[in-house]
Amino acid sequence: MGPTSSWTEGTLLAQRYAWPVVLRGKARSLLLLSAAALSVAGCYSFSEPSFDPGDQRDVLQSIVRRGLLVGDALPGQTACDDPALVGNSLFLTVRMREEDAPAEVWVHTYREKSWEASASEVDACQAEYTAAHPGAEITRLDVPTFRVFGADWSADLTRELRAAFEEASQAGR
Repeated sequence: MGPTSSWTEGTLLAQRYAWPVVLRGKARSLLLLSAAALSVAGCYSFSEPSFDPGDQRDVLQSIVRRGLLVGDALPGQTACDDPALVGNSLFLTVRMREEDAPAEVWVHTYREKSWEASASEVDACQAEYTAAHPGAEITRLDVPTFRVFGADWSADLTRELRAAFEEASQAGR
């Protein structure tokens, strides 16, 4: 046995006993694919579900599906003088069929990662709106990921709006 045959035998023995450590070809691909599948399953299957809200169209559809009448629908309009809120705001006028006057509905939408921090900026906007409407009863709905408020909503309108925003908060799924 010369040096070449000894080296070949050693290589074959190393490959034979080291197969769990050094995988090649299809076995390696299968192992990597299995590991990826398990890591994805671990991230999503066993954790709490994340918010998956719909967009402004889903909000409008949810409101209309409840029989509410929508007048104005103006994206980018805020109830206060805060340009930082423009990108995630929507102004609506909404009324129940049996009501005569529409109610103002100010909608602020946030991503999940900024939901908790959004309360203070909407609080400030709502305070400015409240000051501009003395004597009005201001109602606010906080339904992840929407913060909504307006003046002088009836109990029925409040109930229907809450249901609409709860539906819209799941519309992205």
